[in-house]
Amino acid sequence: MREPRCLTVAKILCPRGMKGEVQINSLTDFPTRFKPGTTFVLYPPLPHVRWLTIEDAKFRGDKINLKFKEINDRGDAEKLRGHLLEIPIEKAEPLPRGSYWFHQIIGLEVVTTEGKSLGRVVEILRTGANDVYVVRPLGRGKEILIPAIKEVVEEIDLRTGRIMIKVIQGLME
Repeated sequence: MREPRCLTVAKILCPRGMKGEVQINSLTDFPTRFKPGTTFVLYPPLPHVRWLTIEDAKFRGDKINLKFKEINDRGDAEKLRGHLLEIPIEKAEPLPRGSYWFHQIIGLEVVTTEGKSLGRVVEILRTGANDVYVVRPLGRGKEILIPAIKEVVEEIDLRTGRIMIKVIQGLME
């Protein structure tokens, strides 16, 4: 899999107020990146906006409201709905040992400790308690949901493109 140039860190949900604020859904484990002066790539870009710089950030529980320097009214904020905020890959926070970016996991083959191939990871769900890998079988069959927990995931090997899992009771039912 090709290394991306940018990483998605948030999705813009909706406008807030009349002065161009937006509410976002943070997709990062590093909420400290949402501070005044931080610049993001807008994806997909709008004809007149490619970069957005935070002017003000308000944290309200699990919600984050942002005011960008480039957006000054509710109409322009509405145009951002559904767009993504990204950062250049070189500005990504270093991950702890044993942690991976989603783009590194998606596409990997999932194999049991007995050597049976279950398919490839096509999506990662964030459940709050732990991530869940959505595995699509190579042939026919239903997608398999694999919890990304140490009791199940034995090894992630980016070099070989494989995730080794231990099948625990109830996992494949």
